[in-house]
Amino acid sequence: MTGQKDIEQIPPDQIYLEAMRAFHVGGTQFGVSVELSDEYRERGRSYLLLVDFNGSQARFDIVLQLENQMLSHISTSPRDHVLQEVGGLTHFLRGTAHTTARAPEPFFHKLFLPPGGPLFTYGEDGCVCRFEAGEWHPIKPLVSAFLRTMHGPSASQLHVAGDHGTLLRLVGDSWRQIPLDFNRSIQAIHVSGDGTVSIGCEDGFCFEYRDSELKQIKAPDSDFMSICDFQGARYWGDNDFGLFVQDDRKLKKFRALGFAYAMQPSDELLVVTGWKEVFVFDGSTWSGFEFGYDGHLYIQAIDMTKRYL
Repeated sequence: MTGQKDIEQIPPDQIYLEAMRAFHVGGTQFGVSVELSDEYRERGRSYLLLVDFNGSQARFDIVLQLENQMLSHISTSPRDHVLQEVGGLTHFLRGTAHTTARAPEPFFHKLFLPPGGPLFTYGEDGCVCRFEAGEWHPIKPLVSAFLRTMHGPSASQLHVAGDHGTLLRLVGDSWRQIPLDFNRSIQAIHVSGDGTVSIGCEDGFCFEYRDSELKQIKAPDSDFMSICDFQGARYWGDNDFGLFVQDDRKLKKFRALGFAYAMQPSDELLVVTGWKEVFVFDGSTWSGFEFGYDGHLYIQAIDMTKRYL
């Protein structure tokens, strides 16, 4: 996404800022990716940040700055991060070591790391690659759909989903298609240890798939972008209200965050990424921080007693 203009040549009020992903990496620290771009997303800059947030004050250090669009990132500790930029180049940061590996064509746009690994990337034309021995290795595609989301509590329960109602499970080195009999784009999935697959689509179409049976979940007319388990509850994030909690097969409003693009749980915290905001929930109390740009990237805490109520 390198353009003819540097990002500093664009007036600050014309800069679009978006938080991409946020991970709790222990204590008061969070690994966060942020992107700046112009109106047409023709040029921009991405940051990988290590944020220190104690609930009332926030500060950050820049781990890596890219003059390109960052598509996806994962942080597993304050010293261990992986991120992918436009063009398929993946950066691996381990302490002071920085290595890269380029995924083959076609376009890959997201990363997923199941517990215990290995790392996966996925994108268009039904393509998925697995990272092994320092290289990306393609898995033979089964479908041509654009793949939008991946999840699994382990590599042996890995599922990927996307356009045209596509849901696939990885069995060994090949894919098995799960027939869902609908043609909607799947934006989010969550796979439980018992094999239940929760499925979030646009326009409030949400489902559970288990034992070859698809059951609809009652949900508002919204696009659901993320699904996550935390402290015994299942949360769903959309692009309008914010966060819902599942009660049997019904979604109930939980917290009006405006947008819950992505969720990442740790043992202690649920971290929710919005537009410019990162929200933090410990099971009873909410806090959060947000980013801004005035010619320089800055961060500030959110007073959750006055906003996002």
